[in-house]
Amino acid sequence: MAYDVNTLKDRAQCLEAKTSLEAEIDGYQNRDQNLAFQDRRDGRAEVSVATRLASATGQVSYLTDQLARPDLSPTDRRRYEDQLLTATYQQAKLQKRSADSGGSAAFLAAVDADQIDAQVALLNGAITAVQQRHDALPA
Repeated sequence: MAYDVNTLKDRAQCLEAKTSLEAEIDGYQNRDQNLAFQDRRDGRAEVSVATRLASATGQVSYLTDQLARPDLSPTDRRRYEDQLLTATYQQAKLQKRSADSGGSAAFLAAVDADQIDAQVALLNGAITAVQQRHDALPA
């Protein structure tokens, strides 16, 4: 414990310190809620990317199968080739987006979440210590 609650000389100082600590903890809890919201949003985006990637992959397979048909007219072949170019581009773009998730951004978000948890724990300990000091001082 790096702080010394004995520097608080009377109950009024204890109440002032406790109020300030509680306000600070509210800020950290707000940050924690914002991170949780971001995680939920990122999770939805990852599911969306995964779903869209699966759809694009299925489209590439379908178009490749269609182009392998020997009875395809030149018009249909050209249409399927154009669609395959678009589907292949979309698939590559989604694969890149999927591969870019995680990495340093995910690591730093985890560090930030751990930092918030540690700070909240420290503030809760300080609030408890201030309350105990308050209760030990004469009224």
